[in-house]
Amino acid sequence: MGDTRSLNVWPLVGRTAALRGITEAAAREDVRGVVVVGPPGVGRTRLAREAVTALAAAGHRTAWATGTGAAGTITFGALLHLVAMEEVATAGYVFGRLVERLSAPGGRRPVLVVDDAHLLDDASAALVHHLAVHTTTFVLLTLRPGRATPDVVTALWKEQVARRVELEPLGGGDVDMLLERALGGQMDAVSRRTLRRLSAGNPLVLREVVRAGLERSALRRVDGVWHLAAPVEVTGRLGDVIEEQMKADDPVVRNVLEVLACAEPLGQPVLEAITGHAAVVQAERQGLVVVEPSGLRHQARLAMPAYGDVIRARMPRAQARAIWRQLAESLATSAHLRADDALDLAVWRLNAGLDSYAPELLAGAERAAERLELGIAERLASASRENGGGVEADLTLAEVLALQGRYADAAAVLPTRERCDGKATTDRWAMLAEKIEYWSQEDSSDPGLPAGERAAEAVRAWALLLEGRVKQALQVGTALLARPDPELAARATVWAATAVTLAAGLVGDIALAERASAIGRDVAHTHRTVLPWGPVQIGGARCLALMLSGDLAAAATAVESGYREAVETEAAPLVGAWASIRGIVAKAQGRVQLAQEALREAVVLLDGYDALRFQQLYMAELAGTHALAGDTIQAETWLDRVDGMPPAPGVLFDWWIDRNRAWTAAAMLDLSGAANLAIEAAKAARVGAPAIEALALFDAVRFGAAGDVCERLKELAAETPTPTTAAFVAAATAYATDNARQLTEAAGALRDLGHLLPAAEAAATAYRLHVREGRRTAAKNTLALARELLAECGRARTRLTDLTGSEASLTPRELQVAKLVAAGLSGRAVADRLGLSLRTVNNHLGRIYVKLGVSGRQALADVLGQ
Repeated sequence: MGDTRSLNVWPLVGRTAALRGITEAAAREDVRGVVVVGPPGVGRTRLAREAVTALAAAGHRTAWATGTGAAGTITFGALLHLVAMEEVATAGYVFGRLVERLSAPGGRRPVLVVDDAHLLDDASAALVHHLAVHTTTFVLLTLRPGRATPDVVTALWKEQVARRVELEPLGGGDVDMLLERALGGQMDAVSRRTLRRLSAGNPLVLREVVRAGLERSALRRVDGVWHLAAPVEVTGRLGDVIEEQMKADDPVVRNVLEVLACAEPLGQPVLEAITGHAAVVQAERQGLVVVEPSGLRHQARLAMPAYGDVIRARMPRAQARAIWRQLAESLATSAHLRADDALDLAVWRLNAGLDSYAPELLAGAERAAERLELGIAERLASASRENGGGVEADLTLAEVLALQGRYADAAAVLPTRERCDGKATTDRWAMLAEKIEYWSQEDSSDPGLPAGERAAEAVRAWALLLEGRVKQALQVGTALLARPDPELAARATVWAATAVTLAAGLVGDIALAERASAIGRDVAHTHRTVLPWGPVQIGGARCLALMLSGDLAAAATAVESGYREAVETEAAPLVGAWASIRGIVAKAQGRVQLAQEALREAVVLLDGYDALRFQQLYMAELAGTHALAGDTIQAETWLDRVDGMPPAPGVLFDWWIDRNRAWTAAAMLDLSGAANLAIEAAKAARVGAPAIEALALFDAVRFGAAGDVCERLKELAAETPTPTTAAFVAAATAYATDNARQLTEAAGALRDLGHLLPAAEAAATAYRLHVREGRRTAAKNTLALARELLAECGRARTRLTDLTGSEASLTPRELQVAKLVAAGLSGRAVADRLGLSLRTVNNHLGRIYVKLGVSGRQALADVLGQ
């Protein structure tokens, strides 16, 4: 069971403006009160408590009362605790005593808070109105909309005696902030969106869902990332909170909610056919159901998805089966207009215990696979096979298993090629056979040159690429793309285009990468329904090609767009795949904090979805981000995990992984070992990946081996002329010759290409050289550039980012003055402590600012702190 103690104090988020509006209103004599209106759980009471705390701290006398159903049956029932009475008194006596107590003069104006004022009895409501209109008392009331409210309370905001504040559910950004503050750490994007959706921005529901998730360990921290690993189980507490909010006591309304809990969204005609039109209208009127247009028809859904979880958990099983039976029968007799109709029909029939037909089950399995709901897809495909689904069911199940990386299981169900007839079926079989044979590193169930050879060639292009045979991969892939074949399977075209795009990036041919990615992007977009992985395959390959060819700025822009689109789908594997690419690009830039967050998210979301065996790569990249931040313990921990995994096929990523080993060695101050590792990685990549070779050689430059690799870098730049190789050569030459001016120029070129950390390192090195030679103006300018670039790199700390030369450039007396001023002492206090005149201190301070290139005490403190 998880620890839920931190949820006892839930942070107040998204209510700053409302809170400020209340406190400002209390300070104005012409405003007599504020009425806060909002649905249950939205935070009316919490806002009122925060407001009364702030007003009490400002000197206001405050009183709190709460309206309840029971107190509403007693005259002044909600307010009696505010006045001491020794004997039974008349209503008039109580009224007078309360007015006297709540509006007594002295100090700042008194404040009366009444929570749930719609439940007040008439006498209490009249008293509140009297206090607001005829005394100096400031009244703060909370109301639940849609409930009968005493007319005198309503009159307060209608007659503009008090201001009305509408409290809406929290927006997505506020929910994310609330989760981060409450849990004290990063949460993956899919889990955040799931919790947003379940709570519909309702803070109370959000808190209770999170609490239930922690209690049952559905919500847990994995590798530093909060992750909703399973559906939230409905606890007694969560169920009671939701039931209290719904208050669905009317049986006909309850029936509507139960049907939607089994299947939402649901077409309005289908829902009304089962429950009746009047019931749907009543449920919508109570705010429990939303009916909204969807294309040419209207759909109904629950106002808050968490309602569905609670209703399903507490619904009798027999009732749920009866509803699924009605839904299945209704859908079976209607025209299938939605893409998900086939999936819904198959699942509903299974849930209802009805006989299912192989074609229906197969159609449902195919749609589930398209939605990357692989568990459901496997269940339906298996059921279709058992019901005589034939070769199509076998192929679909094998594809689903292969998507999960379960190649041995896929091989076991893959049909023989003799059973495949027709080009489409043969192509599917050929691609599957090729994948199983390569990624399982075992012979397929049907070895030999497969039928559907051109489709299999697309997979073979990928295999060649992973084996480091980049030129051959380009030949195979470009041959497929160069010969338009309308009969070539769309998935084969996407695989070929992806291989060519990445291979072109490895050899520095960005023009070819763009052409190939454009072909693949068009096909993937046209068939995105049946090829859910298509956009991330081709889009991710393009981002990596841009990164490898040196245009990191364009790669970063493209990856952010792809990542945002994936998050909208809430499909964990798609988000995880984009997160891995996002982290790799951010690390290449030197944006260490973003890279760590993205790569940790990828590790969590891609657990169980590593069909292409990329896990070692992004874990090694995560180790590299920690090395760049100087965290050797975490860097070694992640590399140990990489080494403990089964080796991935091919050698392509070995070069990439070895660069991270080099950075880990550098973080441990073994610069000689780091340089040797980087040079060895460069030699291994020389066989066909000049982009990787250039990156590895430049790593060696940054480890202090510029003189050893500069000539090879120049040769490589001549063989593969790109803006990046040119920038690397310029920087390496400047490092080898300790040329500060050339380093500054190199920093600018690297920055323009998006290499932020290498640019910062070059600028910092130039600064140190200028200081050593006494060039103060140049030092000041390069120091400012280095600080600006390091600010974009977050937690990055390498040996070349060292700016301690700032202090070394000061005389002992200047350093003494600088540290005292940075500690917060005034100029006069520094003068008194050091026995100097104020004028002398100011002169020292002026020279300090010039030497360090800063202005102001805070900037000085930042420099000395760094």
